[in-house]
Amino acid sequence: MTPAIEFRGVQKNFGPTEVIRGIDLVIQPGEIHAMIGPNGAGKSTLFNLVTGRYHVSAGHIALNGEDITNRAPHDISRKGLSRSFQVTNIFHRMSVYENVRCAMLWNLGYRYKFWQSVRNKRDLTERTDEVLAQTGLSSRSTVLAGLLSYSDQRALEIAITIAGGANVVLLDEPTSGMSSAETEQAVTLIRDISATRTMVIVEHDMGVVFDLADRISVLVYGKIIATGTPAQIRANTKVQEAYLGTDAEP
Repeated sequence: MTPAIEFRGVQKNFGPTEVIRGIDLVIQPGEIHAMIGPNGAGKSTLFNLVTGRYHVSAGHIALNGEDITNRAPHDISRKGLSRSFQVTNIFHRMSVYENVRCAMLWNLGYRYKFWQSVRNKRDLTERTDEVLAQTGLSSRSTVLAGLLSYSDQRALEIAITIAGGANVVLLDEPTSGMSSAETEQAVTLIRDISATRTMVIVEHDMGVVFDLADRISVLVYGKIIATGTPAQIRANTKVQEAYLGTDAEP
């Protein structure tokens, strides 16, 4: 089976500082894979390398079997990968509907042409309605995105993330700042959209991680110290040391 994402000896340096120090990891198609680790471990940096936001210093990254190392972000996105961010990234002065519709234009073959309206494009309308229904936002479709509650803005960002048809989705702290009830809704949404996608999640809420993930990788000092099922990670001594504050081996 061709991996959804494969890291081979991936490194990232900022000047003399090593942030990612040799990552080898295979993420299988269809799995929910969580990345956990202390603050500063390099989790968001790894996301930025996969999406082309940062250039890899050494090593290779493959998406669905194709080398995407140091490709442009828009090129990687068009090959089937999308992500959300820690800080909500939406168009606040556009409606929920318009946010989602804009996100799927390229995937459905529409280009930005000021003289051509997409308002009455049936395929675009139907697909937008599907994504809004899937993410529970149908009743808020005409609301300006900036007026949504925080949890609904996060749901909208997930809607935007999946609207382009990506089969590999990266979510960066999707439940950050949410109440228990909001977190429960977000977990249900993530589980629903993972049915036909590979999901990679960076998350600090261990309840969310162990509830959702098929496998978990633990990143400490820019290296993966363990990868396994939730049960294997719970029992791993190195992981326990890392989260108890005892020095893990660099």
